[in-house]
Amino acid sequence: MSLSKSLFNNLRARVTLKGNFGVAVKPTIRTLTTNLTNSNRVAWSQRGALFNKQIGSMNQMRTLFIQTEVTPNQDSLKFIPGVPVMGQNGTAEFLNLRDAMNSNLAKKLLNIEGIRSVFFGPDFITITKDTDSPWQLMKPDIYGSITDFVDSGEPILYDENNISDTTILPDDSESVQMIKELLDTRIRPSIQEDGGDIEYRGFDEGVVKLKLKGACRTCDSSVITLKNGIENMLMHYIPEVTAVEQVLDEEEMIAQQEFEKLEKKLAEKKKN
Repeated sequence: MSLSKSLFNNLRARVTLKGNFGVAVKPTIRTLTTNLTNSNRVAWSQRGALFNKQIGSMNQMRTLFIQTEVTPNQDSLKFIPGVPVMGQNGTAEFLNLRDAMNSNLAKKLLNIEGIRSVFFGPDFITITKDTDSPWQLMKPDIYGSITDFVDSGEPILYDENNISDTTILPDDSESVQMIKELLDTRIRPSIQEDGGDIEYRGFDEGVVKLKLKGACRTCDSSVITLKNGIENMLMHYIPEVTAVEQVLDEEEMIAQQEFEKLEKKLAEKKKN
């Protein structure tokens, strides 16, 4: 064997003796590079997570950067996947698994321990958790569920309806049309920035009835949002509006009644 061929073979695979247990071949630079390319990498940052997933047999890498934003509600976070969620089809909120029957993503998220509700916005997902559940333990499962959903290509809802709560209908009065337009163009974008939304429920004898959703539903400052924000704007532009009221679900009404009873008991104890 020539000297040049011997040197070439030595460089291809350097051999290290391992006592009586045989021979171990050190991996070449090419082997290390291949292993690194084929491995899945997960890089965490303060604002989100970078998911690199291998797709198919061609070693193609798909990157999804999910950002997170805080909301006025400390138990709610906005997750922004960088792709449309509901897009132009309004919003959707899921408070339990029964509500999530038409959305696989909502079902997966609600099955994560500690999650109380899921809200889909145009380009974000707001998740509200139990007060005692730490975000750091829940985030990996949340990121994984969102990433798997985006990769699947399935629709966010199986029975999407293009008619939203603020769609102007033929039988809407002029006042109702103006209310819906203000809600849709001036008020809703600001509330969605905080990870929530509003739903128009009606206009009766000067009172606009709205339902708060997402992060705003359980936020301590929701009353201030309704009175100092929404009510003032609607009354300023539409003279027919005299007040804004929040519509509560049955569960929310029961919880509010129990809270009021507790406050009364505490007040009575202080007097005694």
